[in-house]
Amino acid sequence: MLIRPLSKRHDTKGFDCGNDDLNRWLVQIAGQHGKKLVSKTFVAAENETASEILGYYAIGLLELRNEELPANLQQRLPRQVPAFRLGRLAVSSRHQGKKIGEFMLFDAIDRVTRISEEAGGVGLVVDAKDSAIGFYQRYGFETMADHPNRMILAIRAE
Repeated sequence: MLIRPLSKRHDTKGFDCGNDDLNRWLVQIAGQHGKKLVSKTFVAAENETASEILGYYAIGLLELRNEELPANLQQRLPRQVPAFRLGRLAVSSRHQGKKIGEFMLFDAIDRVTRISEEAGGVGLVVDAKDSAIGFYQRYGFETMADHPNRMILAIRAE
């Protein structure tokens, strides 16, 4: 399995994760956001030439206020800090239960960690659905102060 940027060769219309909003976003919005540099969508596929999308995620940027962060992350940071947003993460219904979501999350974490080393960024933020909070907690995401479903995984400087 490979993770690659969404391109025209990928079959967005054939993707179905069981959530109409996530399916529609991939078909109607992902490409537009990529062209406008609002966010970048990455897809999981069997190989370099496969058109079937096994899953996808989107990464964008955001700015956080220090007081939004969990208390343990607030120290020594300015009032406003840059971060990354995991805007979407979805797995095709046909491929759920195969740890593709975990694989994509690890890819997203690795990607934003590399970018943060070049451009800065204190963490990866997700607005998790109630059913996904436990999934993100297993990988070290912490609840933020401003909303119980908004979570952050700190990117640690080496």
